[in-house]
Amino acid sequence: MGATIQQFMDKFETFRNLPAGESFSIEITDVEATAAAREYVAENKAQIRAAMKQETGFELDVDKPSVTFRNDTVLLSVMAGVGFLKTKATLTADVKWDGKPVVVVRSVEVPVVSVSPQELNSMVEDPLRQMTETVEEYAEIKSFKITDGLAVLEAVRK
Repeated sequence: MGATIQQFMDKFETFRNLPAGESFSIEITDVEATAAAREYVAENKAQIRAAMKQETGFELDVDKPSVTFRNDTVLLSVMAGVGFLKTKATLTADVKWDGKPVVVVRSVEVPVVSVSPQELNSMVEDPLRQMTETVEEYAEIKSFKITDGLAVLEAVRK
């Protein structure tokens, strides 16, 4: 596990140990999210390549992910391709609060390969649900918002 991902786990562990009824927030910058995404890609290249082949039919490498948080929107970009022939792929998702975090993929731009936002929405739903359920095991989520450069979760320890 990379250092940034370990920091995320440490943040989670800190709030898990708070006394019941205590409010807390967890903030993640887009710089931290980018570092975590790069660690994840580096550690899971084979699995990502297999998933890309299953979803697109092509054996694509993914490299240099970048995450940007801007006013209720997450922008994700990666370099994708084969060998040294790589092109930039981007995803834009809106993040809303409806009693729980809701992420809706608005657009996907992947040169050569056709990927619909609806396909990616279904891929995002399960990990988001799992993350939310993990947090809700220990806390009541009060809000989740994306601001300029920052994702903020506010909750109360159960």
